[in-house]
Amino acid sequence: MHSIIRHLIIGLSVLAVVNSAAVAQSAFPTRAIRIISPVPAGVAPDVMARLYADQLSRSLGQPVTVENKPGASGNIAADFVAKAPADGYTIFYAYNQIPTMNPHLFRKLSYDMARDLAPVTQTLSTAYVVLGNNDFPAKDLAGVIDYARKNPEKVAYASYGPGTAGHLIFEVLQEQTGVKMLHVPYKQGAVADVMGGQVTMLVEPFPSGVPLAKSGRVRGLAVTSEHRVAELPNVPAMNEAVPDLNLVGWQGVWVPAGTPPDIVARLNLEFVRITKTQEMQKRIADFASTPMGSSPQEMKAAIQRESQQWGALIKAKNITLD
Repeated sequence: MHSIIRHLIIGLSVLAVVNSAAVAQSAFPTRAIRIISPVPAGVAPDVMARLYADQLSRSLGQPVTVENKPGASGNIAADFVAKAPADGYTIFYAYNQIPTMNPHLFRKLSYDMARDLAPVTQTLSTAYVVLGNNDFPAKDLAGVIDYARKNPEKVAYASYGPGTAGHLIFEVLQEQTGVKMLHVPYKQGAVADVMGGQVTMLVEPFPSGVPLAKSGRVRGLAVTSEHRVAELPNVPAMNEAVPDLNLVGWQGVWVPAGTPPDIVARLNLEFVRITKTQEMQKRIADFASTPMGSSPQEMKAAIQRESQQWGALIKAKNITLD
């Protein structure tokens, strides 16, 4: 009899612990949440992170703040989140270069994106604009390729450093067309030098590239999206010059690996719901971007697919950043 009572008490105790954990998780969140941004304040991903933070604060009933931890191509912020408690209170809002390019560009990382961070959702996709000097003879990307083919290594393109999207896009372009161009990496001032003719062209993401192309201070040579875009109707898509070549970036949300599945599901639900609101869709459109709202599984598959593609190129070109 005593044995039966003892086992019953133990069983009830275990059940109470399980139920308490379930209640704690279902009550998420019970305190402030922080979103970690890998870029400085005011840069496009940071602006989007703050828009989501504001909406999340309203829907979750808890403060949601953004902390900027820029540097090392996003690795500082990624490492910080990877080492944070897996409880849903630290969120990483970042972009696709960190999980798909950085593992191949850096031989030694203090974290493993695939192992240490769990995908939540992709929020938006954005393409790039190839911008050229107004006085350059070619008026579109097809013309640039033709000129570069006749004048090897005479066409100089700027980037914000080796291994950045602006660098790798031109590497893909050269790989696909067989032309040879000259890479000129910058830390800052690249746009000014394209305007001044010191370098021929560069790639800018839509949020900054579309206004520059519209300003007339540089020429829009191509957009890297699958089709032409309404904001720049006279600028051809890259695949009009190089068939089947489209290059699109995206932003997304991660949490530390090991975060309870129900919390991941709750965060996915909230981010996707916010993404689908009219207000957020307008803000995303203001950045010349396209709303997404993927599942964690879809996001994971996209990362794996893109990582294989970029990894092959980076290895073939022997590009390293450490």
